[in-house]
Amino acid sequence: MKIEKINENMIKVTISINDLEERNIDLNALNYNSPAAQELFWDMMEQAEEQFGFNLSDSQLIIEPLPDSNEGFIITITRLDEDGDFESIHKYIKSKLKKSDLKIKKKSRKIYSAILIYSFNGIDDICTLAKRVADIYTGESSLYKCKDTYYLVMARNSLTVAGSKAFEISLNEFGRKVSNISFYEGYLNEYGEKIIENNAFEVLRKYF
Repeated sequence: MKIEKINENMIKVTISINDLEERNIDLNALNYNSPAAQELFWDMMEQAEEQFGFNLSDSQLIIEPLPDSNEGFIITITRLDEDGDFESIHKYIKSKLKKSDLKIKKKSRKIYSAILIYSFNGIDDICTLAKRVADIYTGESSLYKCKDTYYLVMARNSLTVAGSKAFEISLNEFGRKVSNISFYEGYLNEYGEKIIENNAFEVLRKYF
């Protein structure tokens, strides 16, 4: 874990995959307020205070996680001015929008519409799912394996509203939805083993 001081009110924390493995932290745990994620956060804060005197002192914090395909992921932590809750947050958001309003809008649209990612404990569940959704889903899909977990990456573009509901019901029966899509997409491309590159459902129905 590497901590850098950007200015008096901002630090950047780089956390590698090895850092997570040393702490026995599952990546999925970072999406929730789990004890492991909380412990990691307070360790970061303690180290930042020791190195740079970055003291929280009941300050407001803005925490921005970003994936980094080379090292793991980066968390930017900004300590806001102590001049009232609403005013501080309003000033922060306003300054960010001035700098990169169009970029943020484009990025948000891409993250929302691009893909779905689900994790599965075993290949048998995915094969059963592939047969179940044969008449519902015809879009692109890829299958990855990372450690002992399988991941399906699926495009949203061929789903109707009705089809989307039935599809996600089946997905949730056999697997678990990955919420941090932008991080996992880069993580799987970097560290995962791609088992089926295209048309994963069709291949599974044909050969398994």
